[in-house]
Amino acid sequence: MKILIVGGTGFIGKTTVAFLQGRGHHVSAWVRNLEKATDMLGDGVELISTIKNADDLKQHIDQMDVVINLAGRPLAAVRWTEKKKSEFYESRVNVTNLISDAISMCENPPKVLISASAVGIYGNGGSVALDEESDLGQDYLSELCSQWEKAANRSKDSGVRVCNVRLGIIIGREGGMLKQSIPSFDLGVGSYLGDGKQKIPWIHINDAVRAINFCIDRKELSGAVNLTAPHPVSGKEFAKDLASLTNACVIFPVPKFILKLFFGDGQMVLTNSQNALPSKLLESSFKFEYDSLKLALEDEICPVDVVVDRANFSGDDIGDVPDVQYELKTSVRLNFDQKKVFDFFSSPLNLGLTTPSWLNFKITEMTPTISKDCEIAYEIRLWFLPIKWRTSILEWNPPESFIDIQKNGPY
Repeated sequence: MKILIVGGTGFIGKTTVAFLQGRGHHVSAWVRNLEKATDMLGDGVELISTIKNADDLKQHIDQMDVVINLAGRPLAAVRWTEKKKSEFYESRVNVTNLISDAISMCENPPKVLISASAVGIYGNGGSVALDEESDLGQDYLSELCSQWEKAANRSKDSGVRVCNVRLGIIIGREGGMLKQSIPSFDLGVGSYLGDGKQKIPWIHINDAVRAINFCIDRKELSGAVNLTAPHPVSGKEFAKDLASLTNACVIFPVPKFILKLFFGDGQMVLTNSQNALPSKLLESSFKFEYDSLKLALEDEICPVDVVVDRANFSGDDIGDVPDVQYELKTSVRLNFDQKKVFDFFSSPLNLGLTTPSWLNFKITEMTPTISKDCEIAYEIRLWFLPIKWRTSILEWNPPESFIDIQKNGPY
């Protein structure tokens, strides 16, 4: 299928792009920064950056089978000033209205629109079980999500099946709650927010992306769809499970008044309780790969089949390189065509896709084609500090193997 993704460089979007490409779909992404998106999304994605209005967008949507809208400025752990609230609205409601405007102009509109929403639409629900038919909240976040879904639902008038996927807390080391929590837990000190009794409706990022794909395939799914795992946990339980997998020896509460002091009204997204359940997904027989939080956290935190040890060979064993001190060994088993696997991992354009986003990976110099002895220059950024390195292709044996070495750089 031909699929257009809006918000493809975000935490969920980046994984969604890779997942759909792996399923053989032709993926296009509407992006703001073409250079950044090229480094982040890898090879084979059609990037669109020239859209200024609904008519421009219509030219691209008219060719699509599916549109996935994951756009939205992050609103957790930031202070909700009036300026920020304007950005939240613009990036969610206005962008979604633009998509619906473009769809209404299409001669051949897409069959499906998958549009992001959030479980925040239910407000502070306490411990009450919340499914897609539950009452909506009355606070700012609930109203924002309601307007967001209303904008997407306009596309129903064009005969498009619309799924408003109400996202829970995404479990993935690359972003969201886990990215914010891990540094302090790794240093030995963990925390939970408020009294820790609030329900956290989590979902592993792989299951979230699989659920989005499930919504595309299953014609019976439309309207609101909760993208959460079957077993929400309390904030305190989340902290305990995370502590058991990290170096955290101490877990302490962060009082609400402290959160209010730092984030203002934004503290509600951190302390509201939503015991949201994925009723529609379960009724349609969706199978979760991660139905327990411990399993989801282990997948993101605990390395599997990774060994780092002192190297027992010299540079003479692998060519003209400095003597190495450490060796990292790992393996991944892929049920895929060997040539396609080689093409993916041997392309420098895909390095950004497989590199943690917080490193701000960028290719600064490369040859048009890859072969033995060619060189590629990169840059990453740790906070404000740019770090450059250069690699050379030592061996090139498609589609079997390749070896690249660092000529200079941080490793």
